[in-house]
Amino acid sequence: MSYFEKRLRNKRIATKAILLSVGFGCAATSVGVNAQSVLEEIVVTAQKRSQSLQDVGISVTAYTGDQMTALGFTDSIDLIAQTPGLEANGFGGGAIQTFSIRGVGQNDFAPNQEAPIAVYIDEAYVSTNLATRFSLFDIERAEVLRGPQGTLFGRNSTGGLVHYVTRKPSQEAEGFIDLQIGEDGRQRLEGAIGGAISTSTSGRLSIISNEDDGLIENDIGPNTRRADDFSVRGQLLIEPSDKFSLLLKAQRAEEDGSPGGYNFGLPSFSPTDFFGNTDVDGDPFTVSQDFESRQIAEITELGATATWSLDNFQITSVTNYQDIDSVYAEDADVSPTSAFNYLQDVQIEQISQELRVNWEGESHRSVAGIYYLDVDGEFLVEQSGDVYFFGLTFPTNATQATKTLAVFGQTEIDLSEKLALTLGLRYTNDEKDYDLRAPDLGFSGFTGSIDDDEFSGKIQLDYQASDELLWYAGVNRGVKSGGFNLPLTPIDGVPVPYEGEVLTSFEVGFKSSLSNKTRLNGSVYYYDYENYQAYNIDGAFNTLLFNADAKNKGAEIELVMNPTDGLDILLGASYIDTEVTGLPLDFNTLDPVTFAAAQSFPTGTEEAPLAPKFTLNGLVRYSWAAFGGNLAVQTDFNWRDDHKFNLAVSEPVLEDAYAVFNARLAFTSADENWTAAVFVNNLADEEYRTFAVDGSLFFGSQEDIRGVERWFGASFRYNW
Repeated sequence: MSYFEKRLRNKRIATKAILLSVGFGCAATSVGVNAQSVLEEIVVTAQKRSQSLQDVGISVTAYTGDQMTALGFTDSIDLIAQTPGLEANGFGGGAIQTFSIRGVGQNDFAPNQEAPIAVYIDEAYVSTNLATRFSLFDIERAEVLRGPQGTLFGRNSTGGLVHYVTRKPSQEAEGFIDLQIGEDGRQRLEGAIGGAISTSTSGRLSIISNEDDGLIENDIGPNTRRADDFSVRGQLLIEPSDKFSLLLKAQRAEEDGSPGGYNFGLPSFSPTDFFGNTDVDGDPFTVSQDFESRQIAEITELGATATWSLDNFQITSVTNYQDIDSVYAEDADVSPTSAFNYLQDVQIEQISQELRVNWEGESHRSVAGIYYLDVDGEFLVEQSGDVYFFGLTFPTNATQATKTLAVFGQTEIDLSEKLALTLGLRYTNDEKDYDLRAPDLGFSGFTGSIDDDEFSGKIQLDYQASDELLWYAGVNRGVKSGGFNLPLTPIDGVPVPYEGEVLTSFEVGFKSSLSNKTRLNGSVYYYDYENYQAYNIDGAFNTLLFNADAKNKGAEIELVMNPTDGLDILLGASYIDTEVTGLPLDFNTLDPVTFAAAQSFPTGTEEAPLAPKFTLNGLVRYSWAAFGGNLAVQTDFNWRDDHKFNLAVSEPVLEDAYAVFNARLAFTSADENWTAAVFVNNLADEEYRTFAVDGSLFFGSQEDIRGVERWFGASFRYNW
C-alpha cells in the first residue's frame, strides 16, 4: 500500500463538481453544435437584472452554452482562450486554479485564501480556490466581468468576476447526449434530459463523465494530469403562478484522479538537479516521480432560488450550501528522489444567503439587498520526503472561520433620454478567526482575528449616443478583505496577517453595433491600489502574501462580424501595463529577526505575474449547405506576449510569447438534431507553459506546467 493510499484508506472516495476535469490548457477543443452566428444576442445579469450584453455599461465578455460547445470549452479555465485580459494560474500542476483579469489576481495556492477574481455559479459565490476548476456541463451561459464588481457582487471581486449559469428546467421536453473521444484515452460523456413533471413543475437532470489515461506519462508510477470524475445535477422548477417561482438544485460529483501534475524542468545553467536527476529523453510529457500525485475529492451542493413578482417589484432569494472534502497530493520535486512530497487535506463547509429587491420607476432602475456568508474550513498540510524530512511527515494544521454580512444598493437614474447616472454603495462587515499550528516544524502557533468594515461603490455615466452606440465612464471602488498566511514553512515571528486591499478604478468604454453584421466593443482603464495583496514564492519554497502598492493601466477591444451568410469572425486584443511598488528590498525587512527568504526585490518595483502586455485571440468559422445538411470549418487561435508566473523574477518563471491554433470540421444534419465533428488542438504542436514554479534553490530544478501537446479527437452530439 502506497503512502498516499495509507493516508486515504479511511477517507471517502469522491469529488466535487466544481473541481472535476483534466486540464486542457488554453487550447479550445472542438465539439459539434448547430450552425450559429457569433452575433447572437446574449442576455446577461451583470447588474443583477436581465439585460442585453450591448446595453450594459460594463466591460463584459459572455458566451452562450451553444457557443461554448462550438468553441469546445469543456473546462472552466478554457474561457481564457477567447477572452481578452483573462488569465489563470496553475499551482498544483493545474489542480488549483485562480483567475486573473487585467493583471489583477492572486496566485497563492493556500486553500484558505480567497482570490480577487470572484467565481459565481448560479448566483452563488464559490469561496475557495480549490473549487474554481471544474467541468462545464449543461451550461446556459458564462459571463466574464472586468473591473471591480464590489457593489453588487461583494468584497472579493476587486478585479472582476466569472459567472457560470447552468441550464434551467422548462416545460418543453428536451435533452441531448454529447460524446467526445481523443488521444491518450480521452472519453467525455455529457448529457441532460428535462421537461414537464406537471403543469406547474419542471425538472432537469444533467450528468457528465470524464476520464483519460493521463497526459503526463510517469515511467515509475501512475500517470499524472489524469482525469477520472463523474458529476450529476438535478433541478426542479416550481411555478405555481406567474408571480412566484422556486428553483431547487442538488449537485454531487466524484473524482479519483490526478488533475494536476508538474513537468520536470532544469534551469539553463545546470544539467542535473541537486540529486543528480536529469531529463534523459528530453520529452516534457514523460516524468519519473516516486510519490503518487493524486486527488480524491467530493462536493455536495444544494441551492434554492425563489422569485416573487409584485407589481413593479421583484424579490429574489438565493440560498446556497457547499460541502467540500478534498485531498490533494503531489511529488513537488518532480523526480525519482524522495525529496519533498506535499499533501493537503481540506474540509470546507459554506452557507450563503442573498435577499434582494429590484424595482423600476419611470426614470430609474434600482436594486437593494442583504448578503450573508459563513465559511468554516479545516486545513491540513503535510510535508514529507527522505531528503528534507528524514522519512518523517511534518503536519501543519489550520482552521479558519469567516463570517460576512453586507448590505448593498444601486440605482440607475435617467438624467435625459440619452444620459443615465449609476450610483452604487455596499457596506461589508468581515470577520475571520484563524488558528495555525505546526509543532513538528518548531512553530509554537498563531491565533488571530480580523474584524473589518469595508465600503465599495460605483459612480458612472452612460451615454446612449444612438441606438447603435453606448458610451460609459465611471469610477469604481473595490475592496478585498484581509486574511492570514498558511505558509509552507511556518516560523515564529512571520507576519501571518495581511491587510485588506482597496482598488480604485477609472474606466471609459463603449459598446457599438457598426451594422447588423458587425459589433465592436472596447474599454480603457486605470487602476490605483492601496495595500495591494502581493504574493511571492521563492526558489527555496518560502511563501508569503503581504501588502504593497500597485498601479495598472490597459485596454481591451473585441470585434465580432458576420460579413456574409455562413461566415463568422471573432477578434479580440488586450493591453496591460502593471507596476507593483513599495516592495521590500529584501523579505527580511518584513521581519528582520526570524524570516529569511532567499529572494528580494532589488528595485522595490516589479510587474505583476500573469499579466502579458499584449494578447490576441481570434476565430474564423464558415458553414455551408452540403450533403443534405450543413458543413462547418473552424479555426481559432490565441497569442500571449512575454510574461512571468511569479512576482520575483528568475529564469524559470519567465515565459516567451507563444500562439496556439486549433481546427475543427463538423457536419450537422438538416433537422439540426445531430452533429459529428473531428478536430485537432494545438495544431502546430506549440511548446509552451501555462505556469511554472522556481525550485532552483531547493531542488536545483523547476516545476513546469506544459500546455497540452497536439492531439486529435472526434465528437458526436444528438439533441431531441
